[in-house]
Amino acid sequence: MDEYLATLTDPKDKILAKRMHQIISAVLPDAEVRLSYGLVGYYQPKQVCFFGINKQHIGFYPTNKPIEHFEKEIAPYLSGKTTLKFPKSEGGIPEKLVQEIAVWNLNH
Repeated sequence: MDEYLATLTDPKDKILAKRMHQIISAVLPDAEVRLSYGLVGYYQPKQVCFFGINKQHIGFYPTNKPIEHFEKEIAPYLSGKTTLKFPKSEGGIPEKLVQEIAVWNLNH
């Protein structure tokens, strides 16, 4: 995580990255966290999810498996086939949804 934080220049982006990490780590405490394709990835042991802070949004990448299962819940955030975009504010992160998707993906 420190390696990813070092790539961020905006202090607000660092805060958002730390918050996303807290949200995901709360439900995946045993996950290995590593950088993959410039994103923060969570593996337990398989790929569970990824996130990255972008210029205009927070990108959450839960892989393709949970997309259909959470179709209604993710509709406001879905961009492309497997990318969820959240507003760049702590209040803009749907914490419960992120956690539900991570846990579902871990178990399926």
